[in-house]
Amino acid sequence: MSKGKLIVQLHNFSSINLCRDFTKIALGLGARDIIFTKAVGTGATSGVPVAQKMAHSKQANVLYLQDISDSIEICSPDEIYLFIKKPFSKEIFDAKKISNSYSEGKTILRVFGGSDPGLTKKELDTGIPIYFGKINDIGCLGELVLSLYLIRQEIEKE
Repeated sequence: MSKGKLIVQLHNFSSINLCRDFTKIALGLGARDIIFTKAVGTGATSGVPVAQKMAHSKQANVLYLQDISDSIEICSPDEIYLFIKKPFSKEIFDAKKISNSYSEGKTILRVFGGSDPGLTKKELDTGIPIYFGKINDIGCLGELVLSLYLIRQEIEKE
């Protein structure tokens, strides 16, 4: 059985530090495909190049695109999960469900909003908005860490 692809995406950010930290965490927890969209200011001009350099040294892939629709068009994911605060989502994050899809060979895109409020209503319509149950409002870096770690634990169980 072939394994799928797990892609992480940081959307709508302006901070160099957020971009760098997102990349460092993603790479450290095994992500090999990272997308940045709707980056502005120094996040775009300095943060993305730093992230590209970090990814290159780990033989990972980085894409810098205009919007979520572009990443969907290019990556053709089978499943899209958008991390958002509880009031804007009805579905709880399920690492087992995502790891099962990965094991079935599916491409899974996970989108994290880089600024408050995170993602717009229109952006939330592009996939499945999810949240972390009782853990709420921990920011995109906290959500990235938890999601990567929990999915990795499930994959290693198989």
